[in-house]
Formats: sequence, C-alpha cells, structure tokens
Amino acid sequence: MERRVLAAIALSIAVLFLFRYYEEKRLSEAEQRKPRAQKVEPAPVPEAEPEPEAAAPAEGAAGVPPAEETEAGERTIVVEGELYRAVLDNRGGVLTSWLLKDFKSDRGQVFEMIAPGSGPQGRAYPGTLLFESKAETALAANSLYEVEIEGEGTEESLAPPATVTLRLRRGELAIEKKYRFEKETYVVGHDFSVMQGGRTLPVRFLVGQDIGPEMEHLLNPQVKLTAISNQAGKIKRDEPPEEAGSPQQVGQGDVRWAGLDILYFALIAVPERAMPYFEIEKVPVYTKGVDGKDLERNLQRVTLLADGTASYRIYVGPKLGTTLAAVKGTNLAEAIDYGWFSILVRPLLFALLWIQSFAGNYGLSIILLTLLLSVALFPFRIKQITSMKKMQVIQPKVKEIQEKYKKYKKTDPKRAEMNQEVMALYKAHNVNPLGGCLPLLLQMPFLFAFYSLLASSIELRQAPFIGWIQDLSAKDPYYVLPIVMGITMMVAQKMTPMTPGSDPTQAKIMMVMPVVLTVMFLNVSSGLNLYFLCSNIFQVAFQKVAERWIGDEQPVKKRGRK
Repeated sequence: MERRVLAAIALSIAVLFLFRYYEEKRLSEAEQRKPRAQKVEPAPVPEAEPEPEAAAPAEGAAGVPPAEETEAGERTIVVEGELYRAVLDNRGGVLTSWLLKDFKSDRGQVFEMIAPGSGPQGRAYPGTLLFESKAETALAANSLYEVEIEGEGTEESLAPPATVTLRLRRGELAIEKKYRFEKETYVVGHDFSVMQGGRTLPVRFLVGQDIGPEMEHLLNPQVKLTAISNQAGKIKRDEPPEEAGSPQQVGQGDVRWAGLDILYFALIAVPERAMPYFEIEKVPVYTKGVDGKDLERNLQRVTLLADGTASYRIYVGPKLGTTLAAVKGTNLAEAIDYGWFSILVRPLLFALLWIQSFAGNYGLSIILLTLLLSVALFPFRIKQITSMKKMQVIQPKVKEIQEKYKKYKKTDPKRAEMNQEVMALYKAHNVNPLGGCLPLLLQMPFLFAFYSLLASSIELRQAPFIGWIQDLSAKDPYYVLPIVMGITMMVAQKMTPMTPGSDPTQAKIMMVMPVVLTVMFLNVSSGLNLYFLCSNIFQVAFQKVAERWIGDEQPVKKRGRK
C-alpha cells in the first residue's frame, strides 16, 4: 500500500512540474526560441506635405476637378467616456490612442492600448489602409481627411455614443472611414470604403501590430504578443513568421474574428461576415531593455483583406469575461485562455467573484474560497482516515500472509496467490487500499485550476491583499508566503496518518516534498501561494476534527465485534 501512496504522490509532483513547465512555456516570451532577424533600418516615412506630390494623378486621367479634392486642416478628435479615452487623428484617419481608465500599467500610469507607430512601417495605427501601391499607401496614411461629427460635446471632444466620419478625395481615389464609438463597451464600430475611378479597390486593413506600453512587455516575461483568431469556432494563437517582411496567410475559409492578444488585453476585429483568411507579419524593432542594453522585440502586424468596402466591430480593451461577452454576435470571451482546466476554472472564478462582491478583498476572497473547497473535500478526508484505521486493524493479518509467501521469489506464480489473499482480506474488511491517496489526487486538479485562474484572470491583476502583497498575480517579493506554505505543508504531512507498515525510510523521503514544492513555488503568483498555504492550514484543522470524530466511533465498533 505504501508503495502505491508513494507512487501516487510522486506522480502528482511530476504532473505538477510538467504542468508548470507547459504553462511557463505557453506564457513566456518566445523571442529566445526564434532566430534573430537581420537588423532592418526603419524606412523613411513619406512626408505628409505637400500632399498632392505624394501620389498625383497621371496626366490625362479622367480626374475630378481640383476644387473637389479634399482640403482639410490638421485635427484630432477626442472621444471620452467612463471606460476609455480614444483619440482619432484625421491624418490618415486612424486611432492613435485608447486609454483604459480602470487599468494601470506596471509603472502606475493609465493603460495605453495602442502602442506608438514604430518600425519600418512608420505610422502603423489601427485603421491604416494598405494598398498594393506604396504611393497610395503613403497617400492614405499621410493625408488630412475632412471630418464630420455626430454626437454630444464639442468638435474636439465628444462623449460616446458618437460617430466620426472622415473623407479623402485625391484624383480618382476616394476613401471614406466611419468610426462609431460605443458607450458601455470597449468597442468601436468601423466601416470604410475605398473607390478608384468609380470602382471598389481591394485593400488591406491594419488591426494593429502591438498592444500596450513597451515597458509592460519588458518588465513582465509572461506578456507574450500573439495573433489570436477564431477559425471555425476554434481559438488559435499564432506567433510571428520566422522571416521579417514576409506576410503569412492564416485561416482556412472561416475566420470569424482576428486580432492581437497579450496576457490580459486584446485588440480584436470582428468582421460583418467571416473572412477566408487574414495575414500576420513579423516586424522586428530595437529598443532599450530595463537594464539599458539594446534588445530586439518582434511585433506582429495583423491585417485583414477587404474588397474595397468592409464593416468591423473592434474590441480594444481588457480580457474581462463580462466586457468580452458584451460584444454581440460573437463569443469573444473565448479569448481568455484558461488552459486544460477551464472546466474547473470558470466555476471557480464565478465563485471567487461572488465572494469578492461582499468580501471586498481578493486575498480574503481566495481564503474563503479555499475554506469552501476544504469543506467540500472533508468527506474524502474522513474516508482517508477511516481507510487508515481499517488498514491498522488488518495489518497483522497482511503481515501473516506476506510471511507465508516470503520464501517464494517475486517471479514465482505463488506470489499471485499472495496478492489474491491480500485483496480478499481487503474486501472482507471493506478496505480500499487507495483510499489514502484520494484527497491528494482530488486536490491536484484544483491546484492546477487555481494556477490557470490566477495566471489568466485580469480581475486579480494588481489586486492588493495586505502589506507587501500588492499584486496577487505576481510573486511574493520577499518570499514569505511560499516559505510559510512549505512549513505548513510539512506540519500537515506529519499530522497525516501514515500507512500501517510503512517503511521509515520512505517516510523520511516524503518529508523532502515540502522543500521541493517550496522551491518550486518561490516565483509563482502570491495568490496561488496563498491558496496552497490556506489549504494546508485548513487540512490540519479538518484533520483534527476528523480524527476526533472517528476516534469517538472506533470504540463502539470494537465493542460490537466482541
């Protein structure tokens, strides 16, 4: 029996190590695994003025009289509501800023979703139109569009809901962009049309190439920029191609939405109808790391192909279940990656948020949720101790059977008879030899589920607990929680009744487990350490209750047998 217990625990630890390895591999920066791209010097961005020279219509073309061409001054339109503050630039008709008012960066500033346009592509902002002709691309990106506004507020500052229409006419090229800002969601509707000579002109629409402040990526190794998409109902995440400057088509005919994704935030475009594919492209840029040294970051351009007219709903915000679910016509909540144990994570998150609604502190909410789980597992704890007690009663008879067959080698068929007699003895006394392993095995999936919950739920990002714990999704800066967790695990292990007849050497080996897990948990989130710490404390408390309960009943059973 002790070998089965030892094997089960060892297997659990192995699975825990493998699970953590998988999660870290999935969330860590992928840069070290990719071949470094050749350094690309940023190409000069075409000057915005004078605009006509950027792409003048050909001589003799049936163009529009110069008076009808767009003439506009430079303007920025601010749309500010309770959730966000967006800035729309009429140079290129693009979104240049989207501040999330309820979220802070790692530096404590309001979280900026739209990274500044950088790299060889210059002004790479959401809403940029890319043509086959570089001259037309430069023209559309650098020209000043005329602006028409519908909504409350001044001409320069609006409150959602609001609609901003931008128009550009150069020769035979006519572009119209319309942005519809929603009030209660992180969504902006975007329609555009591109005409040349009275016919629609195929074009690519840039969703984006980066998310958030650059320092967010440099400080947090878990922030990994990927392209995310829904392809025929399945969520796919793609890293940039190995070759820079080589767009890669993604999708097989049923792309329902696509965009960019990092750990807690997403920039996703939902088209009016499914697309055959979208494109991703690696964009290497060079910057200074937190240590001041030069380093390379790989951005990822996500572009969608349109036949000249298109309509999208663009989500620019946190990966928060409620706000993602508020985007109608699709299920953006699937963008949250809970890994293998999502079936457990979602009810755990629901329970945690419910407790948080009256507890007011996520650390306290984790403690209360852990208590509820311990209560739910208490019947199995009773079963474990009862199994140990029964094993103690029949252990002398097990020894007798083992001594009876001791003279036979392990390969001798008689050994099979020994096992049959032992199992018959277990059955006669209603003993489950694996009953002692059950509580541990049941706890492991919840541990994995908590790991995924704390790693992927933005609700716990920068959520304070007490004192030095100001972010439950980050590691304990002073390692207090993991060390105390290891101590409580050792205490709980000593209090757990050993299997009768266990080898003392095996018991000593098992005492190494708390040390191994303490080292393993030094750099995981404070919330996970808090969960495991409280789980150990409650285990000790319920162990005492269970022993007292069973201890009171045991004499009655003994008297009944006399």
